[in-house]
Amino acid sequence: MIETRTTGRLALAAGALLALTTLTGCGDLTIRTWVKVVEAESSGSIRFFSPTNPPFEFERIQGGFLATIVVNTTDILAPLEGTLSVDDIRLAASEPRQLGYFCAWQDPTQPSVGSVYLDLFGGQGHTQLTANLRTTSGFTGTVTEISAETELNLEGDLLSAFLGASESGSADGLFATRAPFEGTADVGGIQAFFSLDLAVTNDTTPPLFDADHLYNCAWYWEPDQGSALYHGVNSKSSYLRAWPGDEPTAPRVIALADIGALPGETISLAQIGAFSDSTELEDGNKTTMTAVFSSTNQLLGTSERYRIPGAINAGADINTGGYWSCFLIFCSFKSSDIPQDFRVDPGLGIVVPPGANYLFVAPLSPEREWEDNSGFGFGLDVDPGPYPY
Repeated sequence: MIETRTTGRLALAAGALLALTTLTGCGDLTIRTWVKVVEAESSGSIRFFSPTNPPFEFERIQGGFLATIVVNTTDILAPLEGTLSVDDIRLAASEPRQLGYFCAWQDPTQPSVGSVYLDLFGGQGHTQLTANLRTTSGFTGTVTEISAETELNLEGDLLSAFLGASESGSADGLFATRAPFEGTADVGGIQAFFSLDLAVTNDTTPPLFDADHLYNCAWYWEPDQGSALYHGVNSKSSYLRAWPGDEPTAPRVIALADIGALPGETISLAQIGAFSDSTELEDGNKTTMTAVFSSTNQLLGTSERYRIPGAINAGADINTGGYWSCFLIFCSFKSSDIPQDFRVDPGLGIVVPPGANYLFVAPLSPEREWEDNSGFGFGLDVDPGPYPY
């Protein structure tokens, strides 16, 4: 039995090394992702005057923080080390006995930063973060500043997870773990002790909130952090007709109702980060991004030219070209252009057209091939304007 297990581990290691030979690491690799609270598996409380006093338990803890992780991939076989910075924090909870509601967000005067260590072959890693927060509640309505430390421990088959992310173009779920936060603050002249035990996962869509949480907390989040929200875009994705043999993933589809954007309103779109048109595990320099509004979220197969049946013209257009399809000496041009899409990068304001319910977003690959692209830091900020309090 021992010999069989050892042979199995050696086979897995050999397979991993073979997979890594198809990749190269030459510098910094950025992972930009939302680390989001798993509401059903998270808990927290606040105690007043003394840490031994009976706690007031939080309910419906929702939200998360936008993390930018940068690791150096020069030696892909060694542990990856790097930095973590937090660009946006949005946490909300209720506590009906005393506070009513609780809101937390990033302190704009003090950065929230930390470090990252990923031992892919050792199957362990961790991120350490000092979060500088502003908080408020229905108890006093005053804004309080607190600093809280947390460590996210990562275990399991990190190598397979990382290789899977490289294959899919998505780092979603790579940082699924628990995040304990503890801090002390002065709330209306009363010493308060915060404790949060959060189950978290990560993906590139912003967290969603119950309507009362959004109403209570957006008042505080937006003046310090703005109303724009980051949405990640897979560097391997496309809504255009693809070359035969190319297998792009699905584009980012944003439900306009989720961001509060209605037809006739102007939203601001800004491209964030870059991608590479190769399999190198480093930040590339390609930034071209296109988008199209649609009445539905339906997407047809990659061999179709008009893959978005509900596409709606928004008054702008970009020519996305096409490719030559050849059999022996006979060639024909296959257009991938559609009349309804428009260029996003570096940014623009655009009016949501009548009938639009969704926004499709994807990179425009220079060679019109998407499967070999890489990068986890590409996306856009979508700003529908201030929340209507």
